[in-house]
Amino acid sequence: MRLHNLSVTAFGPFADRQQVDFDALADGGLFLFHGPTGAGKTSILDAVCFALYGQVPGARAQAGALHSDHAAPGVGPQVTLELTVRGRRLLISRSPQWQRPKRRGTGTTTEQARVLVQERDGESWRAVSTRLDEAGQLLGRLIGLSMAQFCQVVLLPQGQFAEFLRADADRRRDLLASLFDTGRFAAVEAWLVDRRRDATRALAEHDERIQHVLARVAEAVDLPGMPEEDAAPGGDGVTAAPDAEGVRRATCWVSALTATARVDMPSTVSAERTAAARRDSARISLGQAERLAAAQARVVALRAREADLNAAAPAALAVVTELDGARRAAPVAPLVAVTARLEEALATAIGQAETCTFALRPALPDLFDLSRPDRLGPDPLPAERLPTLVRHVGDVRAEISRLGHLAADESEASQLTDVISGLEREVVALDAQTRDLNRWFDTAQRARERLEQRVQAARTAFVALPGAVGARESAERRLASARRRDELDRVLPDLQDQLRQQVDAAQQAKERWLDLRARRLGGMAAELAAGLVDGDGCPVCGSDLHPAPAAARDDAVSQDAEAAAQAAVEAADRLRGDAERAALAADAERRSEVAALGAELSTESAIAARAAAQAKHAALLVSAGGLPAAEAQLADYFTEADRRAESRLKLASDAERLRERTASSHRRLSELATRLGAARGDDPTIQARAVRLTRLADDGESLVGALTEAGRLRAELETAVTQAEQAAVTGGLPGLDGVRGLVRDESRIDELDALRSRRQSEAATVDEMLGDPELVDAGTAEPADVAAHRRELADAEAEHEAALGARDRARGRLRALARLDAALDELVAQRLPLAQAHRLVDHLSRLAEGKSADNRLRMSLSAYVLAARLEQVAVAASARLTRMSSGRYTLVHTAEAGRGRGRGGLHLRVLDAWTGAERDPATLSGGESFAASLALALGLADVVTAEAGGSLLETLFVDEGFGGLDEDTLDEVMGVLDELREGGRVVGIVSHVADLRARIPAQLRVVKGRAGSVVLQ
Repeated sequence: MRLHNLSVTAFGPFADRQQVDFDALADGGLFLFHGPTGAGKTSILDAVCFALYGQVPGARAQAGALHSDHAAPGVGPQVTLELTVRGRRLLISRSPQWQRPKRRGTGTTTEQARVLVQERDGESWRAVSTRLDEAGQLLGRLIGLSMAQFCQVVLLPQGQFAEFLRADADRRRDLLASLFDTGRFAAVEAWLVDRRRDATRALAEHDERIQHVLARVAEAVDLPGMPEEDAAPGGDGVTAAPDAEGVRRATCWVSALTATARVDMPSTVSAERTAAARRDSARISLGQAERLAAAQARVVALRAREADLNAAAPAALAVVTELDGARRAAPVAPLVAVTARLEEALATAIGQAETCTFALRPALPDLFDLSRPDRLGPDPLPAERLPTLVRHVGDVRAEISRLGHLAADESEASQLTDVISGLEREVVALDAQTRDLNRWFDTAQRARERLEQRVQAARTAFVALPGAVGARESAERRLASARRRDELDRVLPDLQDQLRQQVDAAQQAKERWLDLRARRLGGMAAELAAGLVDGDGCPVCGSDLHPAPAAARDDAVSQDAEAAAQAAVEAADRLRGDAERAALAADAERRSEVAALGAELSTESAIAARAAAQAKHAALLVSAGGLPAAEAQLADYFTEADRRAESRLKLASDAERLRERTASSHRRLSELATRLGAARGDDPTIQARAVRLTRLADDGESLVGALTEAGRLRAELETAVTQAEQAAVTGGLPGLDGVRGLVRDESRIDELDALRSRRQSEAATVDEMLGDPELVDAGTAEPADVAAHRRELADAEAEHEAALGARDRARGRLRALARLDAALDELVAQRLPLAQAHRLVDHLSRLAEGKSADNRLRMSLSAYVLAARLEQVAVAASARLTRMSSGRYTLVHTAEAGRGRGRGGLHLRVLDAWTGAERDPATLSGGESFAASLALALGLADVVTAEAGGSLLETLFVDEGFGGLDEDTLDEVMGVLDELREGGRVVGIVSHVADLRARIPAQLRVVKGRAGSVVLQ
């Protein structure tokens, strides 16, 4: 995999579009990243990782905000990376999720992450994927490394590898596990753990069944558990998990309990039989006492009933008297009932006639006497008028019959009115729909032509879009170079003027310092004389006497003044150096921009070219983006046109049919209206007239029937009264009113007869029972003591129940012990293979986990595989470390176990060829640790790439760590990196070391500022 070009916009610290040409940097095979802290050197590497994987490494991924705070709010973040992987030239453009301002209103809205992967196809780019998941799968398959592996073997974070070099086995294992796929070996460990867990659970469940059987045995014999001397060693009765010895003792204990139960069984059977005999004797005695007590109670009850019958004798005599009167009046009772029935029927008929008269009076005033409207009297209608009423009712019935034939016509007329209204509404609606369709077809032709033109334009734009993208990017690059060139043209004269000014200022400061220094040297004698004291030695000649000390001159210069002048010289030199470096950097950058710009091109021409390219690209992008919608709209147009044409034909046919139906309905309605108007009369409808006449005829017929029935009932009532009076006289009874007081219905007569018979029968029965010899003897005997006999029986039954319970418990205990003894034998036989399987899988699982005593290194299976990979890494790293340390150091993998409970197999030692001893990596110095870490990182990169089956990694980045190297070690390290370059790789070094700037001519400088960072190449 080789990187060619990277551009970032509004990403991290970069506000404007910044571009890195890796091809230009890779000409020498080695290039340097440098710049002040926080400028954004690591952000360049983050951008490479984001383009490939859609994420940034480390803690920056958790922050989530990739949009540059320096960029304008509406400028979206974007990273574009051009690379070659497995022979395929790809162009990847990614934008992370970010918050952009809403196009309407205030606030922000979420812009989702996007990706576009293109592949070089001849001279143009061909889109390969625009989906995040699809692009991730494609790039992961081509690169062959996960993001964690890529960050370790391509970005080479030196600080992490120094930590990895000195880490313990567990921390080193975490990093190796993230780089090497040991999933299948971890799966084997997990599978063995699952099997061990299953075997443990199966054995435990089986032991629980054994414990359950032992608990049921203890429950059967009413014991808390096995005795201590029979329990498993270390156990607590039946609650202890049995081992082999515990199972054997439990089996013996159950067998002994079963034998004891068999011996105790006969004695419980004999005791139950003796108690049963005593219970039966007590039951016989209780029965005899209960029969005597019952007979004595019957005697007392019969004597009390005899007294009650004697007291109720007057009431019995009244019943006999009422029964005799009812039987004498029985022959006349039917005639009395007939008179009552006829009187009631006559009253009903008269009431019905009065009701009908009230209803007919308003409609037939000529038939009734209206002189007394307040009451009708016994004859509401004179008899001579009854035939007239009958004829009138017949005429009404005949007219009702004629109206019945016209009711269907009236219903039809009503329905026709509703139908005509509905048909007319439907015709109006169909005409409106037809007009709408005609208007649509009038404008449809122009719409179709516009859609066809849009489709053709979109297809043309889609074909031209890749070329427009390349032209726009080329114009943007040329404009950026032109602007930077112009800016440097403006800045460079000022920088050169500043340099000249700083050179003059430095020269002047140096001349002043030299002048002051010469003047101070000239007055040094006076300066020394100022400090002489008589008695103290002279610092020049050593004499204690100072007869003629030199006097200070008026222009004497002090030591502080000279020091201030010297400091001014140093400050001026620093400013001159800064101005010189700034001028040189600006001049070099201008030459670079001019070289990148190629032929002379003015900024105005570049702006115009970029605007034209952007306008063309935007227009083509909009037009091409509308192709699917335009094609869909054109297809929808043709579908809609066909549908509307069919609808227009159907609407015309339906409208013609509805007009014909409307005309026919109008003709039929006119005929019905003429016929119904003559028959309706003053009534609103035929139906209303028929209802009124029907009610009138019904009332007339009811009145005729009621009057006829009333006349007949009067005659029958007079005859019935005469017959009843004669029958009462003949039977020696009082008049009709007296007979009515004696008459009883059949049920009452039967009831009185039953009362009399029951009284006589009960009296006879009481006399007969009181004469029974058994009751006579019971009446003379002593009262029976039933309670004492019941207590005796209760004691006997309780004794028998206890004996029976003891027998049943003994029998159940024996059956339960026999069944549990057999079940325990079966469970014990089944436990042996389960215990053997558990021992085997437990040993294998703990061996694979590194927890077995047989695993001396305490290494798990996956750690063993990682140890093999670490050994390969140590071999690959030693080849470079030996070169960096001039043959002194070699990395050695050791499988020794760690201290205490530490795991083995993942330890590294450093072999010192000067002493022949192996050392802990922690004893290396800072520079030596860096060299070892770099060698380890490069070796790990080689092994991971080979293990993952990824593409050849032609571009590597080494992040910091060179500051702690001496000059010789730095030479050796650079020699190793040169070897990588000779192998076809491109190595980028991220460092602040100033010496590397002189060693590495190809440089990428990141400059930070308030408006964001800028990349200078």
